Amino acid sequence: MNLSSVFGPMPGRREAHAIAGMALIIGVTLCAVSVWLGFEGRSFMGRPLGGDFIEFYTIGKVLNNHTPARIYDLRLTTALQHEYLPTMSETQMLVFGQAPFIASLFRPFSLLPYAWAYLAWLVFSAGLYAAGLALLFRTLGLDPRDRKTGFLLAVSMTPFLFETWIGGQMSVVVFFIWALFFWFLKKDRRFLAGVVMALCLFKPTLVAMPVLMLIAGRRWRVLCGFVSGAAATVLLSLGTVGADGCRAWMEALALNENAAAKAGEAWHLAKYVDILAFCHLLISRWPVAADVMAILVFIGAVAWLASAWWRSDPRELNWPLWSATVCFTLVFNAYTPIYDSILLICAVALAASVRWVSPGWLLTLYLVPWITQSFAEFLHFQGMTVALGGFGIATLAKTAMPQLRQFRRERAEGTMTSTCTTAGNEAI
Repeated sequence: MNLSSVFGPMPGRREAHAIAGMALIIGVTLCAVSVWLGFEGRSFMGRPLGGDFIEFYTIGKVLNNHTPARIYDLRLTTALQHEYLPTMSETQMLVFGQAPFIASLFRPFSLLPYAWAYLAWLVFSAGLYAAGLALLFRTLGLDPRDRKTGFLLAVSMTPFLFETWIGGQMSVVVFFIWALFFWFLKKDRRFLAGVVMALCLFKPTLVAMPVLMLIAGRRWRVLCGFVSGAAATVLLSLGTVGADGCRAWMEALALNENAAAKAGEAWHLAKYVDILAFCHLLISRWPVAADVMAILVFIGAVAWLASAWWRSDPRELNWPLWSATVCFTLVFNAYTPIYDSILLICAVALAASVRWVSPGWLLTLYLVPWITQSFAEFLHFQGMTVALGGFGIATLAKTAMPQLRQFRRERAEGTMTSTCTTAGNEAI
């Protein structure tokens, strides 16, 4: 059945630009009101100024004014959070779980008063995101019209505009690292690409899947670069907080892992798009069954993706395979907050570079984030997980099927060649 006959023609560029423009006007207006009230010491719609940025601001304060290893001291950081942001709820506590080396990024911001620091972060994060988009689109060779449309949709999508930018999150750093990674791959600087990927180790959950696929795909130069970069991040972390701070980070990771493994309230799980949160939302009454379901789906997805990487040619870039890998990294995971889903832009751009993205997928991936948290909270169904997973599966299927046919053809030709050679030798 032709969907356009039921729903009418799909929106074109003009409609996409109009929708993105309205979203940007709304988002920037809300952000401006929030900042204005924040400078007066008031919250906006019950939310304190900066969202999660107070967590990172406090870490910078600890590095500047206290023993660096104490960035993982919950008692100290919680007290400082409420001191610098009095409008923050007394029961709220933000836990810093990133690697020590990334904490130095917030030292300059913490030299400013909190409201000014948040304003500086808004400018910095928007600039870094725009730079990442420009680098990504140029790397993939998108034409100017696609770049303009892609830029408008990317900066107006909910995971960036509200969850990351206004919410004071640092997912833009991850996004820029991935854009730089693909740029080095395109330039055939694979060792440097691996070094750049290692910078994402401040969020290990976003690195584990890609590294496993690099092993399955026999991308040894990239892996060597990653190992070198990982060693450098260890040294940077030791130089930042010392051995005691690194041990405290491991304890913080264990704490976050235990918290992620437990079933939570729907309003909390609604902010996550990973398969574990999805299963716990869907069958919240049976947490053990949810864990088993998530594990089985994870194993099947990893096995399918790894087999595609194994059959791929290590000399080729294979952007669609990387697109599927980015989607699978977000979905088949144990911890993916919705703000990290801005990496979806990488997946869509990679697939668009080979004309594998239909208007229907673009519309779905743009609109679903607007309603997904409400649906997840009240209907216990995280639509963003389905949209991300569906796009990844569709992309992987287009990649894997031709690979499988080629693999079978080569194996059959190899068998025929071996049979003919054996028969010839016997005849001689």
